[in-house]
Amino acid sequence: MIAPDYYEGLVAQVIADRKWITAFDVAYAAAGVAEKLKKLGAQGCLAVGASRGTGVLPDGIEAVILDVVAETMMGGLRASEAALDALPPHAVARVDAFDPDRTARVIRAMFSEGADVAGRPTYGRRRREWVALEDKLIVDALWDDIGIPRAPSAIVPIAQAAEVAAALDVGMGTVWVGDNRDGWHGGAALLRWVRTPADADDARRFLSAHCDRARIMPFLDGIPCSIHGIVFEDAVVALRPCEMLVLRRPGTTQLRYAAAATFWDPRPEDREGLRDVARRVGAHLRQTVDYRGVFTVDGVMTADGFLPTELNPRFGAAIGVMTNSIPGLPMYLLNLAIVAREPLDWRPEDLEALILDAADTHRAGRSGTLVSRPIDTLIRQDLRWTGEGFEEAAGAEPDATLVLGPAAAGGYLNISFLSDRTPAGPSTAPRSAAALAYADATFELGIGPLEVAPDLRPG
Repeated sequence: MIAPDYYEGLVAQVIADRKWITAFDVAYAAAGVAEKLKKLGAQGCLAVGASRGTGVLPDGIEAVILDVVAETMMGGLRASEAALDALPPHAVARVDAFDPDRTARVIRAMFSEGADVAGRPTYGRRRREWVALEDKLIVDALWDDIGIPRAPSAIVPIAQAAEVAAALDVGMGTVWVGDNRDGWHGGAALLRWVRTPADADDARRFLSAHCDRARIMPFLDGIPCSIHGIVFEDAVVALRPCEMLVLRRPGTTQLRYAAAATFWDPRPEDREGLRDVARRVGAHLRQTVDYRGVFTVDGVMTADGFLPTELNPRFGAAIGVMTNSIPGLPMYLLNLAIVAREPLDWRPEDLEALILDAADTHRAGRSGTLVSRPIDTLIRQDLRWTGEGFEEAAGAEPDATLVLGPAAAGGYLNISFLSDRTPAGPSTAPRSAAALAYADATFELGIGPLEVAPDLRPG
């Protein structure tokens, strides 16, 4: 099997002897990427973050923090992007001092549309036609074009959603998701689970403030999951399924997205079916919009198999979960170089084998979520699994680590499940819900009760 340092060497050919600016919504993430760039031979690095973020900034990385604040997750992301697109004068001065000859390249976050930063171009910028595919109201036509089975759906003005929903409800209500009138959205921010007339009223009021139309489809019971692919000029890499930790909030129309994990194993035939979906979608994207790089297909593993719900034509968070255990593999930077079509010997089959082996051998996962309570300091704890929930490890061998810290909107909670202390096979959602419940009770975060989805096709 090929060694990870092969790909590290490829990326170093692009990175070395250049100046780089990393511009992310949080300085912690920007500085972390800058640190990797320095290890790959960058001539110099400057990190720019819209807010500080949850984590300790690495030593030796110069960082500019814009102190953006917001009230919601999507509000924070949009405010961060706007601030990075048009830096304030003091930040422009720092950038100009770092890069007086204006030769630096910029690296931005995976969800960014990649505008220039202080006149410096973004490397590996996504094309507009790729970004457009993230609209959740157009993706069902793509599944139909490829021939991938999906749930029935309807696209309607918000005012007509309730009457259409009644015809699509098969017993567990319907899911309403809004269009991209106000821009890209994710993390279930503009999604509502509607089961009653009161739910419909709540969803209509909320979505009308942000959208013109909605996609209505039956609520799909089962394990939320995703499959990642990587598109090259002459190949499509298909990786392994990842569980999306999407938890139910009883008594509300909302779901709580809480990151991803690779501990869950679907049936072998379901795993291969998902990988086939990735290959077919990747080939279609290459043929229709000349796509390159990482993408994800999200959906639900129902009693009848996998049904897709959305396409993310960009780097996905779960691929980081899969590849963080591979020392020396700079996956995000590698993806940007693929998108930029660097003329390098990529060896897609070797990359696929490398990631699959690592992801299957070294399981990983975390629960990450924004919380409404403002957090000003960084809090760390080791947690122990009791068999029914989590408690502070208090010197015992930990099963998870908790980090709680600042965010643009409130605070950010991250709980990482230790790979050798978390069982592979079953869903990680019960541990995710238990970990969030412990943090909520301990730090009064306003998360509230959570429920998990059933695994209707256990492996």
